[in-house]
Amino acid sequence: MAKQERLTEERVQINIVDYLKLQYPSALYTATMGGQFQRHYSQRLKAKRTGYLKGVSDLLIFEPNETYYGLFIELKKDKKSYPTKEQKIFIENALKRGYYAICCKGFDHCREIIDKYFNNEL
Repeated sequence: MAKQERLTEERVQINIVDYLKLQYPSALYTATMGGQFQRHYSQRLKAKRTGYLKGVSDLLIFEPNETYYGLFIELKKDKKSYPTKEQKIFIENALKRGYYAICCKGFDHCREIIDKYFNNEL
């Protein structure tokens, strides 16, 4: 029997990016490196010096729909995970600027939001 893979935020994000590639192949998007900078002091310092903003959402989709300029997703692996204060502030500021920004909890929630966004249901 194969060992069950541990659910991580990284795994959920990989699955979401794979979904985007299949369902919306022409979509313009990028992922941020937020969690990656926590590992080494030198990386955090370099990120700060080069303009990294703490709290930026994990996935930035630069596709306007009928209502919003783009979709910003802060991704959490499950319903038990919560955004930080900085992530909440970023989401609030993005909403004020005409973007749809949200914290999605898990793959299914994220996929649902992406589909609704692309179908102009948000």
